[in-house]
Amino acid sequence: MHDEESSEENLRILDYWKEGEVWFQQHLPDGVPWCDEDLLQEVPESARGEFGVLVGSYAKIDGQSYEPGSVVVVESREELRQFTSGISKVDGLVFPWYDRIVPPNLWLPYRRKIDLHEHRARIQPPLLKAFLITCAGVAACFYFPEVIMLALLATAFYGLFPLIQYQMEWLRRVDRFSVDDLNDRLVSADLFGKWLTKKSTLWLKVALGVLIAVFVLQIVVDSNSRNASIEAAALVKEKVKGEGEWWRVVTAGVMHGNIPHILFNGMALFSLGRVLIALVSPALLSTVFLVSVVCGSLASLYFSGAPASVGASGGILGVLGLLLVVNRKFRDAIPRYLNASLIQSTIVIALFGLLGAGFIDNAAHAGGFLGGIAVGLICWPWLRLAPEKSRPVSVIFGAVSMLILVAAVAKVVWELWKVGV
Repeated sequence: MHDEESSEENLRILDYWKEGEVWFQQHLPDGVPWCDEDLLQEVPESARGEFGVLVGSYAKIDGQSYEPGSVVVVESREELRQFTSGISKVDGLVFPWYDRIVPPNLWLPYRRKIDLHEHRARIQPPLLKAFLITCAGVAACFYFPEVIMLALLATAFYGLFPLIQYQMEWLRRVDRFSVDDLNDRLVSADLFGKWLTKKSTLWLKVALGVLIAVFVLQIVVDSNSRNASIEAAALVKEKVKGEGEWWRVVTAGVMHGNIPHILFNGMALFSLGRVLIALVSPALLSTVFLVSVVCGSLASLYFSGAPASVGASGGILGVLGLLLVVNRKFRDAIPRYLNASLIQSTIVIALFGLLGAGFIDNAAHAGGFLGGIAVGLICWPWLRLAPEKSRPVSVIFGAVSMLILVAAVAKVVWELWKVGV
């Protein structure tokens, strides 16, 4: 439930829902794929035409136990009010005149504009907390260099990300939004999240599994000789320039340096990749990843002083760059929070790179990011929002890119196998 509504208003949810009315139906725009009531969970046949509750946590009321996910039917509004007050978490409400379970975010609409002073007062405590955590994390990076990677990851997740998020919220002039604007955004954001979770991520999970398998093989090889895997197939500059092993420009993008490295990259690739797959095309993911890996490797090769480079970061930054272009083109349809999240990620990664400049290849990051933006600008005239089918040319480029990436994985395995034996 949105925080701007007071707790007193939230207690009157059941009084707000009038017989036969569903307030958010008027805020479902045409032509937006995720603004569809079918995304809401259907009311079970046993609860049709009744008041009910979707239980969100284990509860015991009057000797009766209830499990999460169960729909409990009651006879009246008053019984519904009493039942919901007795459980700690409610995941949805059922009304006799509506065949969908109403999730918490859609229980109440905004009924007044947001007061900017109140909004900022609410944000101030978590903003200050995130700032202090960030300062402590930065200090840890300088005073404990032996654990700088872990310190950076902790700082990013618990400090930088919330700090940028709350700072953007602080600066946002929410008082300029009309009540209708606020409700349009509320409905769109809630349904977008549900729509996104219904999109298949099977091939993305397969790709992550392959990256993990390659990393495990690296660990096995490196257990016999330190950094042997890096020498075997990563972007070792002297081997590329001096010995002509240009295949390393691609193979470096499917390898990683350590556990935090692959952990961070894996989470980033999954979170950004699933959005790209849903918004544009699954075929475009492999294309932009490959192009961005190559751009990142070339940037590292000519603009970084590090003797070797490894990691999928360039490709992941390319996905982020492409998503920024996609969000720009479809800015009137895509929920605003996604744009804020992408900008937040860009800022955090940039700061992350500055703090870890001693071991992070910022040239590869920048090259991959610009490569993704370039792909987006080239594809701009042909981009469509959540198409049912990908264009044939996208499928062809995606298939070719996938084959190249598969060949890169095979090359890495072969080179590591030679070192291992």
